[in-house]
Parts: sequence; structure tokens; C-alpha cells
Amino acid sequence: MERCLYPGRTWPRVRLLLAVCFLWMVMTSMRPGRAGGPMIIFICAMGVAMCALTLAPGAASLKLDSQGFTVRYWFKEETYRWTDVKEFNLITLRYVGIIPVRRSVGFRFSESYGKRNIVLRIAGAIARFDRQLPDNYGMKAKELLVLLEGCRRQAVGVDANQYPVLAPAIEPK
Repeated sequence: MERCLYPGRTWPRVRLLLAVCFLWMVMTSMRPGRAGGPMIIFICAMGVAMCALTLAPGAASLKLDSQGFTVRYWFKEETYRWTDVKEFNLITLRYVGIIPVRRSVGFRFSESYGKRNIVLRIAGAIARFDRQLPDNYGMKAKELLVLLEGCRRQAVGVDANQYPVLAPAIEPK
């Protein structure tokens, strides 16, 4: 059941292009001898480097297997077991509280996951999720949500037919 998903390349390339354009704009509009000018250019160059790093092969992925899933972002991996996840949720970032801008997938930890201090518990209660996936890995957020929740329920042994939202999307094997 092992499956590996990789992020799409369109939006990271657009972000890199915008960062390069912003750096060029800052460099050409900067007056010689202006205080703080080199620091602003350095900060913009670091933004370009970070955008370019996300395009490096192997920098980001999501690996699903029967035990759990591994999120890799900027060459750093974090592994979560299916039993440590209580549920996956759809997160919608809204502009001015009305217009949906971006959708992503987040998840809440179950009670068996003991690596949370009181501050993280309070933040999770306010936000209604404990962690957010950094990318949708070339899928729509709802499709990724259905895939992850289906894998979690299959691994934990919960019957997917109890939940009418997910039942039609999961293919019988």
C-alpha cells in the first residue's frame, strides 16, 4: 500500500519568479549609499534562495504506507502513525473572512500522541487542527483529504461506510 506523492511545480515556480522580480525591483530602485540597503537586498536574496530550494528534487514529498505517513519538506522528514491521528480536516484560508483563497489539509492528534505540551494543545483547540500539510501534492485539497482519511480508516480498522461523505470516494479493493 506504499504510495509517494510529490508537490506540483507550477506554484513554486510562480513564487520563485515573483521573488526574483521583487529582488530585481529592490536592487534597481535602491539608491547608492542608502542605510540598510544591503540588508534589504540580503533579505530578498534569501527569499529567492528559499523559493528555489522548494524546487530542488527530493525537497518535498508525502509518503503513505500501512503504518502511517511521512511528510518531507525542505529535506526535513516527520513521520506520523495512523493511530496517532484522530481525524483529517479541510482548512480554508479566507481573505477578509469571506473569499476562499487557499485550501489545504490539516489533522488533529489522537489522545495516544503524547508529544504535545499545553501551549500546543491550546493552539490546536483554537485553530481546530494540530498540524497542517505544507502542500496538496498535485491534488485538490478535498481529494487529498479523502485519500488520507481513507488510508487512516483502513489502517485503524474503522468502517468507511459509517461516514457518508467519504464512502463514495473510496474504491473497494
